Amino acid sequence: MAERRVWVGEDAGQRALFVDGVVQSVAAADALRGPGYWPAMLPDVRPRRALLLGLGGGTIAHLLVRRFGSLPLIGVEADPEVLAVARAEFDLTLPALTVVQGDAVEYVATCAERFDYICVDLYRGAEPERRVYARPFLRQLRALLFPGGLVVFNLFRDGRTARRLHRLRQMFPYATREIIGQNVVVRARIP
Repeated sequence: MAERRVWVGEDAGQRALFVDGVVQSVAAADALRGPGYWPAMLPDVRPRRALLLGLGGGTIAHLLVRRFGSLPLIGVEADPEVLAVARAEFDLTLPALTVVQGDAVEYVATCAERFDYICVDLYRGAEPERRVYARPFLRQLRALLFPGGLVVFNLFRDGRTARRLHRLRQMFPYATREIIGQNVVVRARIP
C-alpha cells in the first residue's frame, strides 16, 4: 500500500502535518514547547498586515494571533490537499485570516497590497520552491514591504544553503540568520 502524501501524525511529541513524510506544520501549542524553527520566524513587534507564503497547517498564523492578537493575515497555500487537512485538523478559522489557495510566487507577482511582515516558508515535502531564490521574486517581495518591513525565510540546510543565503543577502543586505536544527531562519529588513 502506498504511503499517504498528506497526513497528521506525531513528530518529537508534536502534533504535525506531514507532506511526503516531511513535517510542514505543527499545532501552535506544540510549536512553543517543542523543537522547531517556527517561533524564530515571528516578528518582534506587532505587524499591521502580514503575508504568509506557504500557509501549511497555519502554525505561523496561530503563533502570530497568540502573540499579538487578531491582525489582518493573508495565508497563501498552493496544495488543496494540505488546505483540506489544515482546515479539518488545525483550525484555520482564525479571525482576520484570509486563506488564498494558489501559487505563492504568482500571488506575489500580482499583489497590489503592502505588508510589514512577510513569512516565506515554501516547501512541498522536502523540496523548496526554487523560484523563491530568483531575483524577480525577491524584487517583488521587496516591493510588497513597507519601509522597515520584515521578511523572514525558512531554509532547510543542504548543499545549496550557502548559495541561497548569498542570493538573499544580495537583495536584502540587512539580513541575519539563525541555525535551528536542520533549518536556517533568515530575517531581513529593508531600510
